Amino acid sequence: MLSYKIHLIRTGATSTGPYKPYVGQTDLPMCEQGLRDLENLRDEYHYPAVDMVFSSPLTRCLQTAEVLYPDIEAETVQGLMDMNLGAFEGKTFAQLRGNSDFVAWLDNSRDNAPPSGEATEDFQRRIVAALEKIFRRMMDQGATSAAAVTHGGVIMSLLAAVGQPRVPLHHWAVRGGAGYTLLMTPQMWMRDRSAEVRGPVPDRPVKDDMETSGVYDSQQ
Repeated sequence: MLSYKIHLIRTGATSTGPYKPYVGQTDLPMCEQGLRDLENLRDEYHYPAVDMVFSSPLTRCLQTAEVLYPDIEAETVQGLMDMNLGAFEGKTFAQLRGNSDFVAWLDNSRDNAPPSGEATEDFQRRIVAALEKIFRRMMDQGATSAAAVTHGGVIMSLLAAVGQPRVPLHHWAVRGGAGYTLLMTPQMWMRDRSAEVRGPVPDRPVKDDMETSGVYDSQQ
């Protein structure tokens, strides 16, 4: 049975520090620290080789794709964009904590959308449709492996929706530049709208190869 691997990778960071603003569809680039952290991950760990690269159209994701896969032009997929946070965009928790709409959203985001923002149900429907679009594009192109660079919330929500094993959303949290691999088959997708979660991405340190070859072996 032919299987397909889609490596979901989180974008590098747009800001650092304890007072990060909520950033959904605001088109921010990676910050300098985010870029350095991503380059360090690329240099220290193995990222899987792929046939195709897909990306959210937001700048930080396209930058991440360029750093990790400079030789493959990324195809943008609108559905991979992060949630539209509406009136909460660009504000910190401290700025929002007394806001009744914000409190209601934190208490029950499924039934309470941010003002002028996206409802959770609509968001989940959109990102699952984006995954299916990528899957079909791969099959059309005869590609069996692809990277999909997107946002942390997209990865968590997508794996909670279609990933096997079924675990709570917070289980799938990853840092910038990291992610998980989805192993997909047409049969499993058509039958259950689900995929097996493998991972993590990146999978192993580069130094492991050097240790195996004796470069770091003190006995050599």
